[in-house]
Amino acid sequence: MYIIIVGGGEVGFYLTREFIEAGHEVLVIEPDSRQREWLEEELGGVTLVGEGCRIQCLDEAGASRADVFIAATDADEVNLAACQLAQLKYRVPRVVAKLNNPRNRNIFHKLGIEHTVDVAALLLEHLKAQMPVFPFMRLLTLEEEGMEVVQVRVTEGSRLSERKLGETDVAFLAESACLVRVGAGPQVVSESTRLQVGDSLICVVPEDRLERLRAEVGGIVSPDEGGG
Repeated sequence: MYIIIVGGGEVGFYLTREFIEAGHEVLVIEPDSRQREWLEEELGGVTLVGEGCRIQCLDEAGASRADVFIAATDADEVNLAACQLAQLKYRVPRVVAKLNNPRNRNIFHKLGIEHTVDVAALLLEHLKAQMPVFPFMRLLTLEEEGMEVVQVRVTEGSRLSERKLGETDVAFLAESACLVRVGAGPQVVSESTRLQVGDSLICVVPEDRLERLRAEVGGIVSPDEGGG
């Protein structure tokens, strides 16, 4: 594949290195000449000095033959403009934007840029993964399918603890979940599966069920509610 990356910062550097190691052709568009020189020293002749939101630069980069276009600068306005050009003028099949401010997600989507990567959200979910106290984590977004891959942990005080999955308000997880239990291999779950503290469920969930799931698994049993 031919991949164009706008922005040769930390994200752009590691993406470029991974793609090169996988055998793909990569070009990094970077306006800062010093940063470009450093990239050339580390990765070889894979850079172009310029701004990825300008037509002249994208023409020189050969954007019309790109298979993937990634805008990974620290400025959302640059990423948005670059992705719009790649998508509308050059008809690049796959366009992805780094999202620096989560509040801009709707703007990107309204303007036709469906594939965005929220850096802050990724960092948050990574931190949560290191702290077992968090019962709900989003692992992967399948935007085209309208699905999310999430991890549900059964923590102390959870409404799911010591209950069969079919007895809970999230029995629908039995349709597409894998149980990970300490000391055992991955298991297919059913409504009769009894959950224990320390269990994790890796689930594929429709986007419209996310908030319901988050509310249920994030809930703690109150003293007057008792156990399951």
